[in-house]
Amino acid sequence: MKIKLNGIEFDVTAVEGDLREAILGDPIVARAVWRDVYAWDGRAQEGKPTGPVTKAGAIPLANGISFYVPKGPQLEKNESASKTSGERFLKALGVKSSIDVLKAMARLLGLPQKVLPKAFDPLKPVASFTLKMHVEHSVLRLRNASRNLQAYVLVPGQIGFHHEITEIVDRPGHEALMAEKPELKTLTPMFLVPAQSKANREMRATALMAQTRELAAQAQGKTAQELPEPLRMRIGRNQAELRMLAQSATQARTAQPGRPAPRATA
Repeated sequence: MKIKLNGIEFDVTAVEGDLREAILGDPIVARAVWRDVYAWDGRAQEGKPTGPVTKAGAIPLANGISFYVPKGPQLEKNESASKTSGERFLKALGVKSSIDVLKAMARLLGLPQKVLPKAFDPLKPVASFTLKMHVEHSVLRLRNASRNLQAYVLVPGQIGFHHEITEIVDRPGHEALMAEKPELKTLTPMFLVPAQSKANREMRATALMAQTRELAAQAQGKTAQELPEPLRMRIGRNQAELRMLAQSATQARTAQPGRPAPRATA
């Protein structure tokens, strides 16, 4: 797959597992993977977002960009080389900052949003709590070999919400609620991020299929019952997202029969 950013063509490929995890573990990137999004005050009975929201109160699910350059067998970040790689990339595109690149990526991939789930509302009368959002990204390499340009794009694919109780304001009420709805103790609602463009679908599918091959290798020789729970759940989430992307592609073809697919540019 190829895309164009500011007139420069890039090959798009999936990032292999160890490097993908190293990029996602970079503290700069990690802030986009896990973040607080909402705080509820059970005493005042009011809540507020703790991060950016749209006018409609939805959380924007931005794409990410990384210029990570690894070093050594542990793929640690080479800070100096990463900085140089980023500067070269921005200069070639004729932009001043990564924000400008992300704006171009948003035009190409879309900028989805997610409203807060209502699943945690039963806690509001009895407790104060924070909501954290976890974003699972597809990580892809953008490379232009002739110009020696490389970057990694992070595309949101799935999101999950987790809560942390900060204060129980009505203990009898809380105990009664937990007895009635024990699932609230470990509730982690997950959502697939809709694909808003052909480029979004294809880039995510490229990354997910590579991950699926890696997961299949880890599961080889094991029955479903023998698979570790995290691996089994990861396989299931990958399959669900790939099915959603395939359905989205089918719907797009049905909606626009006979029209040639546009070249991915931004």
